[in-house]
Amino acid sequence: MFGLGGPPKVALKLERDEALVLFELLARWIDDAPRPTPSAECFESPSEIHVLQEVMERLKADLSEPYRADYLDILAAARDRLSQDVIGETLQD
Repeated sequence: MFGLGGPPKVALKLERDEALVLFELLARWIDDAPRPTPSAECFESPSEIHVLQEVMERLKADLSEPYRADYLDILAAARDRLSQDVIGETLQD
């Protein structure tokens, strides 16, 4: 089905702030901590969960900030910078 190189790849480029905020969101959802997560109704296929888990693993490998002592300060600053461009309170706004 696929050539010797396996399935075709797609490169997704994010700003560092975006990567940090996405990492934290996925960590919250995937972690065992008792926090709100998307319900099963949000997913149409288990493949969507797989993709989110893979994105999380790749971010974990690429980012050094989550392992720094000042991570929460770095994350707060990233959120502040990105929040300035947000319109609405949900994905559907």
